[in-house]
Amino acid sequence: MQRKVRVAASSDGVLPEDMLRHILVRLPAKALCLFRSVSRSWRSLLSDPLFVAAHKSRHPGPLIVTCTSDLFQRGGTIEILDLAGHVVKRIAPIMKDARLERTRHLDLICVSRNEHRPTRHVINPATGDTFALPGRRAKEHAHVEHFFPVSFDFGQVGSTGEYKAIRCVSIDYSDSESSPMLCEVITLNDGRHARWRGKQGPPAPVTSYGNKSVVINGVVYFLVDFLKLNKLIKFSGDHVKPGSMVLFNLETEEWMGIVQGPLPVRTGSCSYFSLHMELSLLCLDGFLVMAHNCEDCSLDLWFLMDTEKSLWNKRYSIDDQNGNLFVQPLEILSDGRMVLSAPGLLRLYDPIAETYIDFEMRNSTFVGTYTGSLLSSESTFTSEG
Repeated sequence: MQRKVRVAASSDGVLPEDMLRHILVRLPAKALCLFRSVSRSWRSLLSDPLFVAAHKSRHPGPLIVTCTSDLFQRGGTIEILDLAGHVVKRIAPIMKDARLERTRHLDLICVSRNEHRPTRHVINPATGDTFALPGRRAKEHAHVEHFFPVSFDFGQVGSTGEYKAIRCVSIDYSDSESSPMLCEVITLNDGRHARWRGKQGPPAPVTSYGNKSVVINGVVYFLVDFLKLNKLIKFSGDHVKPGSMVLFNLETEEWMGIVQGPLPVRTGSCSYFSLHMELSLLCLDGFLVMAHNCEDCSLDLWFLMDTEKSLWNKRYSIDDQNGNLFVQPLEILSDGRMVLSAPGLLRLYDPIAETYIDFEMRNSTFVGTYTGSLLSSESTFTSEG
């Protein structure tokens, strides 16, 4: 049964509540956030979960998240934009020289500052709540002498709604393929009581560079650091080839094995170093996608069709000659257009007509997507800010 939120009424020119809802649900979130200050009854209406859900359904997004970088100002300002490049919400810097971590299809965003010991904050853009991930290692790893976090990602467990983060840690100075790695997991919903928990390390070394991991349906895909595969590593009797990924289940907090990359990637003639720099992992249209940015050629997007059989389909090949150097796909829209992030630009690409619509993103060097509702008042954790 639908819960009614009563809106203050008078005898002069006040619309019926149902009609008011019908009008307001059509307006953008930026305007509705301002309208909350009209009165307590309007705030109650615009914060009602049923209204928030109806508005999100009518405005599916996604919204674009950027983190600005300005040499002459304090960096780290977060801006949330619509697909026309208009700023919907701006969040003041919470740390100097911040960068946006990989943010895809989530209600939360994560920023970090690269230091000797990286500092990370998770932010709820709707409520403004922030949570600083603890830097202290898991108690299971308190005895470890050398502790170097090299890879990080976070996502949501579909069955429980919990948000979890994972980091893989090197415990050896060596760059050899035998360098051991540990794994730690933290549940963000635990708030101030959240602590890293020690888990078994990955079956093969994972890379420490950006865009080399992605979370889809509660599974984290890490690109194997095959620069360290000076000797062939075996998993379940099979050789681990370049372009392979190790999988981690956020719900069970266990490793799921290894998936081989597309055949042309793992059998190509590129050097290991070139291939390592050209590959990235994405989530597009609900699929795991391996992006292969071939040098002076094209951006090939390989969609994983069958995990168990490692079957891939090259669905798109985007020409590098149209200003697409260093481009990163962000989303495929319902009309078939693709949202691309390029240095200083947000591009809407029509793969059929092969045309582009560009919007400037000044000083925005780190870009992601946000699929939450800026009207939501639900909090995932208790703010530490």
